Amino acid sequence: MEKKTIKVLSRIYLSFGILLLFLGFLFLSVSFYPSIWYAVNKEATQEDTEQIVALVTDVKPDTQEEPKVVELPPFDEKLPKQNVLKIPSIGVDSEIVQNKDAYKGLLKGIWIVPDFGTPEENEIPIIIAAHRFGYIEWTKEFRYKSSFYNLPKLRVGDKVQIIWNQRSYEYEVYKSEDNSQITDYEADLILYTCRMYNSPTRVFRYLSRTN
Repeated sequence: MEKKTIKVLSRIYLSFGILLLFLGFLFLSVSFYPSIWYAVNKEATQEDTEQIVALVTDVKPDTQEEPKVVELPPFDEKLPKQNVLKIPSIGVDSEIVQNKDAYKGLLKGIWIVPDFGTPEENEIPIIIAAHRFGYIEWTKEFRYKSSFYNLPKLRVGDKVQIIWNQRSYEYEVYKSEDNSQITDYEADLILYTCRMYNSPTRVFRYLSRTN
């Protein structure tokens, strides 16, 4: 009787163990699938770039009839001379790339869209984009600091800092959405990235300046 009970318990524990292993494998697969996919599929990042570029090249920015007066924060020689985007809540801390060629800009990390706003000239929104998963040659550290992988985790009320020409501009998220296009051009700053491979859905965060 005892042997039979031990056998039954052993089978139960074995089945339970196998189930836990399966669930663990499933969890890891879901978590790391995108990264693995982008590593083995070199065309994936290229297609993401095309989608990111299409979003802003298909839109002609409208300037306001009366120029918007931008109050500049104080100059601080202690700030870095490079233009930098900092998002503490998701670990982003990287130089902002200025390049007319979006493909070259996104290859280097966080790219500010030309022909839209800048912190100093904010009549129309500043638009900043980056890949979520990036390129296989990116290091783990660079990917963490210079991609928008964690942009979906950025919440309403979270703070963002742009250091531009050694002046610190502060912004706060007031709206977040997944959409196929920008829906709010009243924002001072728009951050966006593609959500998943080969999907028209993009992650948007809309921010207003606070200083």
